[in-house]
Amino acid sequence: MIDLRRWVGRSAAVVLGAAIGAATILFIGDMGGSAVRRSQVPSRPETVPAQEPARRPRSAAVLLAWTPGSLPPSSEELVERLPGVVEATTIQAGLDWIVQTRDRTGSVVDLSGGSFLFPFDVAVVDPTEYAEFVAPGERSMIASLRPGQALLSRTAARLRDGGEGMRIDLEDRHLRVAGVISDQAAQGYEALVSRPVPPSWERADRFLLIRVDDMTARDAVDRRLRRLLGASEPLRVRAFGETPFLRYGDAVLPLTMIKEAFGEFSARPSPGGAIEIDPTWRRENIVTSTVPLIGRVTCHRLLFPQLRSALDAVRAAGVGDEIDAGQFAGCFNARFIGRDPDGRLSHHSWGIALDVNALENPTGARPRLSSDVVEILERYGFTWGGRWLVPDGMHFEWVRFP
Repeated sequence: MIDLRRWVGRSAAVVLGAAIGAATILFIGDMGGSAVRRSQVPSRPETVPAQEPARRPRSAAVLLAWTPGSLPPSSEELVERLPGVVEATTIQAGLDWIVQTRDRTGSVVDLSGGSFLFPFDVAVVDPTEYAEFVAPGERSMIASLRPGQALLSRTAARLRDGGEGMRIDLEDRHLRVAGVISDQAAQGYEALVSRPVPPSWERADRFLLIRVDDMTARDAVDRRLRRLLGASEPLRVRAFGETPFLRYGDAVLPLTMIKEAFGEFSARPSPGGAIEIDPTWRRENIVTSTVPLIGRVTCHRLLFPQLRSALDAVRAAGVGDEIDAGQFAGCFNARFIGRDPDGRLSHHSWGIALDVNALENPTGARPRLSSDVVEILERYGFTWGGRWLVPDGMHFEWVRFP
């Protein structure tokens, strides 16, 4: 967790408020501290984040198991006792914050400004165990990962303009990059580090990867974890190939791919679970404009052509009245998910998600949204939260350029 008192103390900026729907954030005082980045603003809206084709590990099948709020620590041991389970490994994921990075010669590559830091999506693994869940060519590099080191995913290495030998200075510690691995081996995280979980993390999302010798073991894994969690707790068990990456919250794109498509910002926490984004990035990327059916919205500039086309298609299909402009709850909203400052960043922070018919579709409730509207928006490159493990029927989020 980032110590909010330290962050606020390092700057004269004081957040007065953040309107949840329109994400109207007011500031007074010093708005300086903009970050220095070689490639801060995306310029090619037609470019789709590269997702490497999945390469099948040597196992007969690999399963992902996760639940919101993390699996209990005993999950790995209990699952490994089941017939058909070869082995399991626990992964814990969390959000770190980068102060600066230096290449192997010591030259600064990224430098955050003042109390503005770069969010950094990291997974903590047992290197020896985790190596058995990746393609053979990457096992030795992962198995040799040591404390104080990090393995960058290929996309993260491009974002950081670096690789082996790079030094990453976080707010509470330093990492030396030991190598670069595929996005698939990193399961979409920006970096892998070895256990233990950093002391500064107040929260880590704990999930399992499970290797089975026969897919019939999948049902046994599901039943065992459901008994452990209790009937009221949601659980998702996925097989390798059913989702692009075997990771916590697998229904949305990893942070690194959001950054590659829409640019990387630096930020700092603000009261109430909000974040204050580097004003330069925000000024160059977040704009307000008019779209069909809804009216004026504030989103990322690269989203507007796609969003307008999707809403035009909804209107052309004769179902435009299914979207109630009066229930629109915003697009850009710089905050943590659930306004939990120990958690992950909402993709609303990039202005690439929108909440429609919000009053009729509260999070966790059965969605009440036209299937025609859903189908059209999905066809135009948005994923719908109504299909998520915890349904969020109001929520649509960018996953690809059409």
